Amino acid sequence: MSRRLLIVLGVLAMVGAGVLVIGLRGAAEATAPVTSSTGLNPIPTFDPFPAPTVQGKTLDGSPIDLADYRGKPVVLNFWASWCVPCRREIPAIAAFAKDHPELQVIGVNYQDNMDDANAFVQEFGVTWPSIIDDGSIGKQFAVPGLPATFLIDADGQVVDRALGEVTKQLLDERVKALSPPP
Repeated sequence: MSRRLLIVLGVLAMVGAGVLVIGLRGAAEATAPVTSSTGLNPIPTFDPFPAPTVQGKTLDGSPIDLADYRGKPVVLNFWASWCVPCRREIPAIAAFAKDHPELQVIGVNYQDNMDDANAFVQEFGVTWPSIIDDGSIGKQFAVPGLPATFLIDADGQVVDRALGEVTKQLLDERVKALSPPP
């Protein structure tokens, strides 16, 4: 190889490494807890917004409307059967849902094959409804990738989100702020 080619390859490798470091730093900052005045741990630069209209059919064909849950906090989780982190987080969401009957967990099955989605629900014993999304609901919530979880307060405001795989501990911490201390 010529010296010039080695220099070009070296420069490209350094640029690539720099982009990777910046991307990893941005991902870490996007999920780092930052306490807000409401006590929640929102992602930096996350501004609460009214929950978009979400209506449709669940995987079992039942109608569903997010507005029907007004008055009760909702954890809205975007998932797909082909998403490996989604598969890993389901047990954590199930444990969280069991410990928090005061909340409603709703799944949003994002751009998935219905047979695969139904098999996923059966395999993991998902007990909460999952609405079928062709991508339009994800677009309204500006979902950048899967999984993505949004916390909607009882007034219908999206007050927090977690991009990427969630744990029960993370959900417990973020939801704690919705209930005022006794």
